[in-house]
Amino acid sequence: MTEQPLKEKRIDVVKTFYAKLDQADASLLDLFTEDVELFFPKFGTAQGKSSLGELGKRFALEIDKIQHIQDAFRFLCDGDTLVLEGQMRGVMQNGDRWPTSQAGRHHFCTVFEFDALLIKRLSIYLDPDFNLEDKKRVNNYQQGVKIQENKT
Repeated sequence: MTEQPLKEKRIDVVKTFYAKLDQADASLLDLFTEDVELFFPKFGTAQGKSSLGELGKRFALEIDKIQHIQDAFRFLCDGDTLVLEGQMRGVMQNGDRWPTSQAGRHHFCTVFEFDALLIKRLSIYLDPDFNLEDKKRVNNYQQGVKIQENKT
């Protein structure tokens, strides 16, 4: 039996991270170095595992449930860097589901940098306006654009 290549092991770490994130499983912190660097829009850049916990607390103020659609994950790897393009859906604390039919799919992109099998940098790129409350910008960007319906 051959050993799994490092790239595939890292992809498994990322999949485990999202599975644990969707379950609000705090043991996901075990997947990170102590001094992990984190970037998230509107949150900014922070360092250390405690910053991941803080971001999680802020998510919980707005989001009741989240699901990352692992069947739609696409990975690009280069050295110690792994980039994920994915889709997600969820439910806000007020019960609103997203993405809305108006928005189609809710895409995200995350850059992971690894130290062996631990994540040492996590940069998440997405629009945190999950349920389209930023009406002015939504209207500006969607004028005359036909949005594909979400089939997942």
